[in-house]
Amino acid sequence: EDVKKWFFNLFKVPESDGARVERYKSSDWFRNIKSLLVSRILKRISGHLLFNVAIAIVASLWYQLHPNAFLNLGTAAHSLSGAALSLLLVFRTNSAYDRFWEARKKLGSVVDCCRGLARAAPAGLPPLLAIEFGRMTVAFPYMLRIHLTGRGAQKVQDTSDAPDVLPFFNDKQLRVVDGYFSKPMAVLSIMNQILDRPEVTAGEDLQQTLKKTPARNILQDNVNQLVAQTGACERIQGCPVPLSYSRHLSRYLTIWSATLPYVLAPMLGWYSVPTIALICWSLFSIEEIGHMIEEPFIGLPNDQVQTKRVADVIKRDTVNMYDQQLGVNLAHPPSHSQLQNAPVYPAVSF
Repeated sequence: EDVKKWFFNLFKVPESDGARVERYKSSDWFRNIKSLLVSRILKRISGHLLFNVAIAIVASLWYQLHPNAFLNLGTAAHSLSGAALSLLLVFRTNSAYDRFWEARKKLGSVVDCCRGLARAAPAGLPPLLAIEFGRMTVAFPYMLRIHLTGRGAQKVQDTSDAPDVLPFFNDKQLRVVDGYFSKPMAVLSIMNQILDRPEVTAGEDLQQTLKKTPARNILQDNVNQLVAQTGACERIQGCPVPLSYSRHLSRYLTIWSATLPYVLAPMLGWYSVPTIALICWSLFSIEEIGHMIEEPFIGLPNDQVQTKRVADVIKRDTVNMYDQQLGVNLAHPPSHSQLQNAPVYPAVSF
């Protein structure tokens, strides 16, 4: 029975799960080979690949029928130009990966800032304002995700993130956010309005104000940081690798690979066709991977930059911090009278 399960899993093509962080293992090599024909990369480059395979068939047929009249290009030109092509592919892929990695670092900074807000808000704000601020802290990463994945024009309730985030908005806040194209900036604007309310310092004496000032400074600093991180993510989304660079690489690669059959046909005969197919598949795949990771928020399948996971982590940690410090559920906040009768730190005991 164990052998049967092992054999079944061996020949089962793995499916991606966007909610799970997938990592490559060296033992996956056979599954990766087995899933080659259904890979997303192969589908995207299939037209270009078939074009070059057709040229290879024509070149091989020409050589077989009329070897004396065949256009033999020799190996010198492709040997010399192949080094330049390799460098172009490497630079293109590296520049695209830098954009992917920068996106991950910016999302990591968003997590740090939101955790700082969730930690400081209960200590620096009155309970009702702290709860309202915490709800906006939960909402922010989901609004950032919606904005960066090209859904900013949609209403929040029409997005796939609605079940996760709608419980943290009231009707007025939802109308404000839907009125913005940049929904994360709408949430940050609401946060600033909360920090500027007179109720923040109402009824406090000088000693209480001085005690809470450091926490309030942390709140304002982290809100400013979220503004900066939003702008950085928008820069990655809105400023791709220069089009002239991508076009030149595409033209160079197309001409180089289209003339390669006239080098290999005299050397390999009909075997040049599968050889050309393998060479073009490897080169075109590298180029296409660069195009995909160049747009980390919308170009990669299954949310590989993990915007959903980042939002869920912030939601989990913020809800847990508020439950510990104020004893409230941010999705169903208590009334003012209920807060007055609740202990300040119900979950903390030493």
